[in-house]
Amino acid sequence: MTGRNWQQFVANTILILGILLVLLYYGPYLKYRWIFSVLLELLPYLSSMVLLGFVVILLFPVLRKQKVRLGVATLLLVLCWTPILRWVGLPSRGAVPEGIRVMTYNLWIDNPNLEAIEQSIEHENPDIVCLSEVSQATMEALRSQLNYPHDYRTTGGNNALLSRYPILEATTDDFGVTTNGRTFNLVAKLQVEDEAVTVIGVHPPIPVLQKFFHIRNQQLDTVAQAAQNLEGKLIVLGDFNATPWSPYFQRLVQRSQLQNAGLGQWIWATWYFNQRLSTRYIKIPIDHILI
Repeated sequence: MTGRNWQQFVANTILILGILLVLLYYGPYLKYRWIFSVLLELLPYLSSMVLLGFVVILLFPVLRKQKVRLGVATLLLVLCWTPILRWVGLPSRGAVPEGIRVMTYNLWIDNPNLEAIEQSIEHENPDIVCLSEVSQATMEALRSQLNYPHDYRTTGGNNALLSRYPILEATTDDFGVTTNGRTFNLVAKLQVEDEAVTVIGVHPPIPVLQKFFHIRNQQLDTVAQAAQNLEGKLIVLGDFNATPWSPYFQRLVQRSQLQNAGLGQWIWATWYFNQRLSTRYIKIPIDHILI
């Protein structure tokens, strides 16, 4: 294969993969299937492949002169990167936000570094903290070290809430989606000055296995339904195990009419934290605060 043929082969291969990615993301059916939906969680990485194809075409004059190929590559680049850039937003310092300061944090159930956890929370100084994967021992330690007069830990699912506002009521709710204690939600009503604010803390299962994929999606749908039925101010937060590009997460936001506090605030990748070589470069945002 000559150098020119090799260049065309590489460019064509990347363009074909880019076309498949666009059909997957914007299509009405395949993105809701298990494997394809999981692939879309990695949209920034897949879109980087399209960017690479665009760069290859620009680098080689022979390919650059082919207007149809260049036009297709440009269109694919725009279609693939638009949802990502929309999420990232434009850089802006802005004003310091006023109101309730909220934090969500997945501790990891086997995390031994309580001091680092406490320092992270104290540094952010939130009024409300929703925690995932909180053991009973960790909860007791946080109660003794942090200055939060009100707290609640779920009876299943290891979710917890720390609050500077009085907790009027708090329950552990599965919203009708149960499996081995994996789908419990934390539902609490807080007295914030002169009004009640509902907080729902979620942590559905990881969708890597098909069984858990369906459970996660059912839970996101039931949370959306619960949000529609609730009156007053609402905060839904936690480890959703879904990125902003997941069609099921997008369906949750659309149906619930909630706003993602992270929209336009860059990409704060919260998974995967482990720094082993095999996972060092897998970073996607799966923790969210919806209001």
